Amino acid sequence: MSQTSREPKTASHIRHDSARHARKYTASTLHPVATPVVTDPPNHESPSGRRFGEILVDEGIINKTQLNVALQLQTVCPTYTPLGQVLLANNLITRKQLNTLLHRHNKRSRLGDILLKLGHITSEQLQEALAHQRRAPMPIGQMLVGLGYVSGAAMRDALCTQLHVNFFDLDPIAIDRALARVISERFAARHQLIPLFQVEDILVVAMDDPSQAELIEDLQARLKLHVETVMTTTQKLKSAMARLYGPAVSRPTEPCRLPSILIGPVRDEFVAALATKGVRCVAAQ
Repeated sequence: MSQTSREPKTASHIRHDSARHARKYTASTLHPVATPVVTDPPNHESPSGRRFGEILVDEGIINKTQLNVALQLQTVCPTYTPLGQVLLANNLITRKQLNTLLHRHNKRSRLGDILLKLGHITSEQLQEALAHQRRAPMPIGQMLVGLGYVSGAAMRDALCTQLHVNFFDLDPIAIDRALARVISERFAARHQLIPLFQVEDILVVAMDDPSQAELIEDLQARLKLHVETVMTTTQKLKSAMARLYGPAVSRPTEPCRLPSILIGPVRDEFVAALATKGVRCVAAQ
């Protein structure tokens, strides 16, 4: 099998219809196009995002015209969206390229800044949390939740934005019990994750903390599969683990009604498209 860090195939058998899954503010491509015309744009362009975009231009991944159009699209997003996510949605950069460059140049958006840009906290609340953090070191997200400034739902929303992952409701998903032989119950319980579905050599795993890059790489090496991740709540994760690893329970047969499993905006369109192929009787939007 191939190297664990490889990108998933993008051949026609798993390529999705970007027009169907893309969010409204994106374009299907970023070739030179006319500047979008808007009235009083929200102006969510990030100076750090522009600097990161210039790195991409310098490394020959995108050109200046594509960067400028991506930044224009970023300004008309209804809420703050990192530049990397805009580029991902328009197929101008791969997840592997994005994660590698963000790590190499230390450009991943800080969680506190994302919460601020999303309007979940004020600058005063962020500064107070940072002051508390200096006295009692702990992750900034945990500190903000502990201070009562951010709800758990808002924190998950910010984490999904930071990590470019989707948030899935696992309850409607009937997980193939054969996946219990792919990832053992012991490994799943130890690392708080569960295999959701597999499409060819791509395994989609749900986690309550998808930021664990080393764990994902280790899993890919063990399984010789490409692993994609989605985020879920701890409660839904435990419920899904009981369904997969516990005694088989027959569910009443009912017509496919395509309930939605995707909560919030699409951050990773590739995985959203995979879900429409790998999960029976559910929709990804």
